[in-house]
Amino acid sequence: MAATRVVFDTNAFHRDTFDMLDTSPIRQLCRSGRIVPLYGHVFLEEMFRAYGNEAKRPVLVNRWLPFLADTAHRLCNDFLTIWHHELVRGLGRKTCIFMPTRDQLKLLGRLRAIPADGSWRAWKSAQAEIAAENTKRAAQRDVSKSIRVEVADWRKAVNYHPKRHGVTHFREFSSAELDRSGREFITALVTAYNPREVANRWSRAKQQYPYFTNFVVNMLYMTYHAALHNNDRIDENAQADHDLMTHLLHADILVSNETRYMRRAFTDLWKPRGKVLLTSEQFVDFLGKL
Repeated sequence: MAATRVVFDTNAFHRDTFDMLDTSPIRQLCRSGRIVPLYGHVFLEEMFRAYGNEAKRPVLVNRWLPFLADTAHRLCNDFLTIWHHELVRGLGRKTCIFMPTRDQLKLLGRLRAIPADGSWRAWKSAQAEIAAENTKRAAQRDVSKSIRVEVADWRKAVNYHPKRHGVTHFREFSSAELDRSGREFITALVTAYNPREVANRWSRAKQQYPYFTNFVVNMLYMTYHAALHNNDRIDENAQADHDLMTHLLHADILVSNETRYMRRAFTDLWKPRGKVLLTSEQFVDFLGKL
């Protein structure tokens, strides 16, 4: 039977949900190739944050990381590496999204030997990167706030009302903004000798570069959502949620217990592509039927 590829949200590893996953037949199903989890850098980074919490550190070291090592078939490269292969090297859909096997084996071996006393050197050396990531999340929240203010001002100026004037569908919005936004992101984020040529190549065949194109769509969706749902609480993990879901490009199921922004984004962006969202309980029930 064909393998079922799965993307896990980190909330599947929370205290109330991890036990049912840990005691399920997933390890056996992973060894047989029936279930293939895709673990990306965003998932790993979110999980490693628990190392800085003295209360969570023992369960991270003694349970979560061994589970990850037991079930990992392939670990995914970070997005900057994937984009470079897609765009700059011109591999497009032929890009291998996975970490080299030697690097993966080395990393998994290290995960099994992480000390539980807080002395992990890699954690200490990563503090600058973690601080930078926290700053980026705060900046994204500020951008969302500014977008909402601009939209609110515009609504007042033109006396706009959604029920009376209608709402532009996201498909129309993204179609109008995708090319311009993608070119700007390539210039800002992709290291290349000739970024303009890279942008031109992407512009001519956007679907041939799925990971980068999906990133641009995600950024546009966050803008669209912030404008349309002006009164919703701003989710500072929105980009991390989108980055996590991006691996659904190569997977079938997202396991998440999220009930707010992530679920709405999944419904809008991934459900129409035939992807499935299951809670931890639903996923364990699914495993029991395999």
